[in-house]
Amino acid sequence: MDTRKRIYKFLSTERWNDSAIFFMRIFAGVLMLIHGIGKINNYEMLFTTFPDPLGIGSEASLVLIIGAETICSLLLIVGLFVRPAALILAVGMFVASFLAVPGEPFAAHELSFVYMGIYVMLVISGGMRYSLDRVFFRVQ
Repeated sequence: MDTRKRIYKFLSTERWNDSAIFFMRIFAGVLMLIHGIGKINNYEMLFTTFPDPLGIGSEASLVLIIGAETICSLLLIVGLFVRPAALILAVGMFVASFLAVPGEPFAAHELSFVYMGIYVMLVISGGMRYSLDRVFFRVQ
């Protein structure tokens, strides 16, 4: 086998896909966890002014998104219940993108839209090889 075929075979293995999903899971999980911790630290300022897109009250909306951003991010980082955690975060980012502050330009919600895309990708892929889901539940 010539060198080019060996290199191609090495680079096209399934482990690279698993590694990419692992990186994205950790990357998005850590960034969203930091975002959630920021909300916890500013809770006293936010709980009266936080948007209420679901009609349940500002404080309840804030508590729900803090729970999603911290607990689900930790689950993504460790690779446990990846699909449900990513789905909850995707729904949260959908609300942030389209319902939280209507009338603003798309650029104001661009980051939450990007996060939503990452979480939808994780819902589709799951945790893959490097996750606790695979260890405990024998899923891909």
